[in-house]
Amino acid sequence: MKKFSKIMIPTVIALSAVTSTTAFADPQSNPNGPYIENEQNISLASYMSNEDLFKTLQKLEESSKGKMKLDIAGYSNLAPHGYATETEKGSPLYVAKFGSADPDKKRVLITTQIHGNEQIGTEAAIDMIQKLSSGGREVEEILDKVSIWIMPRINPEGADNQFEDKWYPTRYTHQTWDPAAIGLPTGTAFPWYYNADGSERAQNNNGRVVYGIPGYDQNRDYNPNLDFRVEDQDKTEVAAFLNNKAANNSKNGGLFVTAESRAVSSVFKEFKPDVYVDVHHRGFNTVSDKDNRSVPVQLAAVVATQSYKDPFSGKTYEVDADALKLGKQVNALSYLSLQRGFSHFGAIQKYPDVNLPGTALGAFALNDAAIMLIEIKGQSQTLGQKQSGMLKETVKAPLYDVFKALADGTIHNIDTKIYDDIPEASNSISDPTTREADNGF
Repeated sequence: MKKFSKIMIPTVIALSAVTSTTAFADPQSNPNGPYIENEQNISLASYMSNEDLFKTLQKLEESSKGKMKLDIAGYSNLAPHGYATETEKGSPLYVAKFGSADPDKKRVLITTQIHGNEQIGTEAAIDMIQKLSSGGREVEEILDKVSIWIMPRINPEGADNQFEDKWYPTRYTHQTWDPAAIGLPTGTAFPWYYNADGSERAQNNNGRVVYGIPGYDQNRDYNPNLDFRVEDQDKTEVAAFLNNKAANNSKNGGLFVTAESRAVSSVFKEFKPDVYVDVHHRGFNTVSDKDNRSVPVQLAAVVATQSYKDPFSGKTYEVDADALKLGKQVNALSYLSLQRGFSHFGAIQKYPDVNLPGTALGAFALNDAAIMLIEIKGQSQTLGQKQSGMLKETVKAPLYDVFKALADGTIHNIDTKIYDDIPEASNSISDPTTREADNGF
């Protein structure tokens, strides 16, 4: 399995993590799970490298007999106006397109692996692409009414990251903050979501390793103003914003400094999806003090709880009421599709309502898209490929039901109260060694 590596100069770390204010119970981890210990090995062998992924997508396009069109939306690690790192043009950001941006059809945009160490969504996306490519009566009925575009890996640099000559997927992109290159004064503070020294949680969640490649949490680099480009702004105003800790934080949108966020946003603008789905990973929960089932996924239709006023243009963005309703219906149907008796599949929780306009989901919700956040349990360093088959099903099954319900219109019959009544996130499972927690999103 071929991997790709890049060498960059480490600087000083500045990490920020979003934490929920929801009160969680604190059950302890049992021996051998869900958190593994240092003497246990994590296998990632079944996951696709970038090279594997690209070859698979190309083969699926060839075998689809015209059902699927594979485009490149952009490249990783290519930044604005020559603001480049050591590699001008990184890995391609593919879009598998089933149907056009026809305004007379329902349109669904799906992105996965915005964080490089969140891999199961990508594997599930490939399975969905394969199913849609293969055709059949049911698929044809869906694609007659619904266009579906899938970007199965939007952080290829983090996905194929190397550490000590081993494959070590990381949350972050690969890119160095260089304010002078975009006309900002030397020493201008970097965006708060910049990982300056290139560090990541260690294998088995035991502290951190420094792999030495700076980059960004791409899922904080989005902006409700989809046309915002930092190089086009008044540089004095941008520098003042970045140097002000009261402004340079998660309350405001990101600066679109990564090529990846720009490429995804360009696809969103072209496609104008009715529904946007972003697949993530997170930590571990049980359902409740009385129900010890491990929660496979958390869902959310609300990632922007407030209106957003752009600090640069002054324009205000609001979540559209109809889009919010559709988002709740999509999430409610997904919840229902996983209720299979008293099984692990049905142990679904609702991710806490958050206000994060700098995330892809938050920015796109503020641009009239219904949204669904899917948060799968575990990450590369805490779960590896364990339970990947079951967890892929928790992504594929509800999304396929959503496609069908959008096609036949039955999505509009779903009662939004079903979403409102999904059990709130609770009973976070603490790491018994008190190592660092990571909420994923």
